[in-house]
Amino acid sequence: MVPPEAIASAEAEVSDDGDLEAQVMEAFRALERTQPALGRWLRGLIEPVRDDTAQALGYFLAIVVHRAFGNAFGPRVRRVDDVALATVLATFEWDEELRRGDADEVLESDDLVAIGQPHLMAFVREQLEAALEPDEDGDPAEVDLDAVAGVYRAVLIEILALGQTLTSPKGELARDLLV
Repeated sequence: MVPPEAIASAEAEVSDDGDLEAQVMEAFRALERTQPALGRWLRGLIEPVRDDTAQALGYFLAIVVHRAFGNAFGPRVRRVDDVALATVLATFEWDEELRRGDADEVLESDDLVAIGQPHLMAFVREQLEAALEPDEDGDPAEVDLDAVAGVYRAVLIEILALGQTLTSPKGELARDLLV
């Protein structure tokens, strides 16, 4: 489980000193260098988003999640390859489909991710709520809710994919983190 300190440190690493947009884009390129398949997949989902708030939120959350895993687990975080990413995507889509078809289901897919990564999910949800807060006049935030939902889903999948790459301290792959 990613501890709160690792998340706070990751968030602080993306500071507002200087050109924030340049810092975020450089940090995302670093994510792409260390996690090429995951970075390529995330960029493919985030870059086309036309809503500036949703796009900025997507890049920010992807970077903080990636760095938080690195801060918490260091060299135990292995690369997410295309096969592992496809497996996580298929599993997540299967879970979403099962839950859509069951009106009695009280847990959503993101709730299950939160069981395995409660601190990280609390941070992600806090950032989503901040992006959707009404403005100072009380008017709803002018943000594309579908775009935010797409970014949120991508970050959930990133969390699951990175969790699947972890090796135990003894070097065995952690298998119990998949929802």
